[in-house]
This record gives sequence, C-alpha cells and structure tokens, in this order.
Amino acid sequence: MRLTVRPDRLVAGGEAMARDDDGRVVFIRGALPGELVEVEVSLAKKDFAKGTVAEVVEPSDDRIDPQCYHRRMGCGGCGWMHIDPYAQLEAKTEIVRESLRRIGRIDPDVVDGIVDMGAAGEPFRYRTTIRVVGGPDGGLGFREEGSDTVVPVNSCEVAVQQLSDLLPLLTLKPGVEVTLRASVDTGGITARWAKPKGKAGTGLVSGIPEDVHIGDRGFLTEVVDGVTLRVSAGSFFQSGVGAAEMLVDAVRRAAPEAATAQHAVDAYGGVGLFGATVLADASKVTVLEQSKSSCFDAEHNLAGRDAAVIRGEVGNWAASDEQPVDLVIADPARPGLGKPGVAALVTASPAPIVLINCDPVSLARDVTLLAEHGYHPERVEVLDIFPQTHHVETVTRFVVR
Repeated sequence: MRLTVRPDRLVAGGEAMARDDDGRVVFIRGALPGELVEVEVSLAKKDFAKGTVAEVVEPSDDRIDPQCYHRRMGCGGCGWMHIDPYAQLEAKTEIVRESLRRIGRIDPDVVDGIVDMGAAGEPFRYRTTIRVVGGPDGGLGFREEGSDTVVPVNSCEVAVQQLSDLLPLLTLKPGVEVTLRASVDTGGITARWAKPKGKAGTGLVSGIPEDVHIGDRGFLTEVVDGVTLRVSAGSFFQSGVGAAEMLVDAVRRAAPEAATAQHAVDAYGGVGLFGATVLADASKVTVLEQSKSSCFDAEHNLAGRDAAVIRGEVGNWAASDEQPVDLVIADPARPGLGKPGVAALVTASPAPIVLINCDPVSLARDVTLLAEHGYHPERVEVLDIFPQTHHVETVTRFVVR
C-alpha cells in the first residue's frame, strides 16, 4: 500500500509526521517537512500509519544524498544522513520545543523563551565508540534501519579514523556484538564483547591487533576540559571527546553555582566527567552511579578530592541534612529520571538541578514530574552531539519557584 503525503514536521524518534486524506497521522522514515513523498506503508491502524519513503516527488531544500556508501545500502547507524548537517540542529531544536509543548504541556510562549539552540559537533569522524555485529558470512556490519539484518561495512564515516581502519581487519561469528572504543589522546583502542546464548566462548572474534586492549579490564585515557580521565572498556562515555567538551561547556553555563559549591551531587555520574571538570572547584562532590566499572573509574578520576563515589540506584539515595547540597547535576540514561530519580534528587531541595537528557520525550516527562515538586525549567540548551542521527541532547536548568 502506498500513500502520497506532505509531512509538516519531524518528531521525536526522527520520523516525519503527515496526515493522509482521511486525517490519519502518518509517521514516515526518511522524509522531511515540506516535501511531497510517496510512502510505502508498513503498518496501518485506524488512527495512524507508519511507513518508509519510496519516492521523493518534491524534495526539501535540506535534503542531500548521503555521502556514505554503506548508508545508501541501508545501514541504520546514521538515519539522518539525508539531511544537510547544518539543518539537523535546527530540526532537533524544534523537536525539543514540540515535545515540551505537547508532552510537557508548557505554554508555547514559555517554551520559545527558554529553549536555546546550542552547538553542533563535527558531522564526520567524531565517534570514539562504535558497536558492530557479526554478519552471516563471518564479516561484520551495522544493523539495517528498523530490522536485525546486518549491513556489511568495511569503514565508517562517523567513527574516528583508527576505528574505521580497524573494521576490515576483524572477523566475527554471526550475531556477536563487539564494542570498540578509541582514545583521541593516546590512539589506543579497547574491544569488548559478550558470548551470545548457545555459542561457544572461543573463536568469536579474530583479527584484533595485538595492541588492542581486550575485555572489561581494558581502559583508555582521554583529556576533557584539560583533565585526564580514565575510561574503562565497560564504562559509559560520551559519543566522543568533542561531545564531552560540548556537554561540559553547556553544564558549566547552566550551573554558575559550581564554582563556589560546598557540596555538589553528580548523579548518574559515570566516570566522574562532571565531577572532575565542571565541579573541579566544589569543596565536596558526591557521585551516584550504578555501574561497577564506572565507579572504579570515577574513584580514580576524583582521587585526592573530597569526593564520595556511591554505587547504587539513584532512586535509593537521599540527601543528608548534615551535608546540605548546593547543586545537583544529573545525566540519566535515555528513560530519564522517572519518578524514583526525581523523588531522590528533590530531597536536596532547594538546590538547582541541571539535567542532561538524551531524549526529548523523557525530558518532557521529567519536566512534568519535577514541576510536582516545585522545580521548573529556567533554560533548555539543545546540543547536537550525535550528528547524522535523530538523537538529541539537552541541558536544562531547573530551579524552585
């Protein structure tokens, strides 16, 4: 079944939204606002439909041909490579505004006053961490957009060069996923993978050079904001050093209290990125983190400071009356703070909360939850640290009023 529609906006998740002749909402992968497209419908319900662009009848001025051969062959890693890089941040900013209006139920005039378009990273060669999967022929690739099919690759346009150069050397058993990370500081590389169910644990990956550090115990160092950080293979880190620098700058703008804080909390703190940079002058830092590997790195990266690294769910933490909190920085995973995270962090009331979100829908939900405790967004800065994808990062300052 095919439809001819003209989308009017991009929505969270990266699809374009249109309406058919019956007024039904149609979500379209690969379309841009304003252009006329033919859509191959893959899912049709009474109230909505989903599909993929089959033909662009009237293209948008922002449409370009993806420069990556693998993307043209269906690789799902860079779903926005058909959009001019200079238009991607603007589109992401509007998606954030729309999410705050529709899901967060914030007055449109208020949204326009608090949401600012920030910076965008380099469109290519920025990723220092990638994850590849073994294909059916012993090669490797990335999954096709919207499916488990593996698209073979021998290079990657968005990965740093040393990772891209490594890809044609590797052989993977079908279904094995390998996470590769490179250091901009030293050029070192780590590789880690898990044994899939039903497979033997040996011979899963071959072709790895001898100087690559294998397994969770492997680690790299990176320099962010002039600070050297230890990052283990099993720890979370941003998409690249450029992304980390952009986030540090944005959080610093959102948290002027950081320079004089007596006690700051770095929630979902990972390897201590913000504790070691933005909060470098804070008298005391408490890092809350669930990952064992990340806690180990955070303790190393904050050594010599008055810092406590607490391993566990943020939702189980509560501020102490004996150690008042001046500032909270929180960088949760894609689902956001949720009710448990919000309930824990507001015990530090009335400390400002600087919240980093990697999904505009979870940001809007967190806005609603924090509002129930008197916290309201004062400024939302939108960053593009994942160029060529629909992923968007926001840094929001919440205050009690």
